[in-house]
Amino acid sequence: METDSRSLAIPSAVYLGAVLLVGLPVAWVLTVVFGAVIETLGIADNLGSWGWLVVLVLSLLVGLQVAVEAAALQLGGVAALGRGSPRVALARYVTFTASVVIALGLATWFGVSVLIGETGVVGALLGASIALAALVVLVRSGRAFLTGLGAGA
Repeated sequence: METDSRSLAIPSAVYLGAVLLVGLPVAWVLTVVFGAVIETLGIADNLGSWGWLVVLVLSLLVGLQVAVEAAALQLGGVAALGRGSPRVALARYVTFTASVVIALGLATWFGVSVLIGETGVVGALLGASIALAALVVLVRSGRAFLTGLGAGA
């Protein structure tokens, strides 16, 4: 079976974008978090360079898997979360929901902190706009998600 190169262009571009915009930042955050946990536990000195390489590779693998899921979500919509066994699909739904809530919570926190900070009128307007936008996105996406779950049942 011959594959048309044009049919691969869009999924490839979406995956590349997901790697750059989602996967690499996730890998970086995981590396920082794993490093902080390892240093807090006091085993950073015993880990050595190979241990840190393992931490980096694991973080990168998780980041690339998150990029795969983000690309599948972009290409297939929310229905892409339901592929696989029921346990895997549930894990995808829970992970996706938690990620969205955390991201919107951080955006709201940032907006509110700019709003109440010493940033003047422009900073206050920016903070209020970010906080309001995050709240609107949270409410609208939550309603759409629940409606989609109800329609699929």
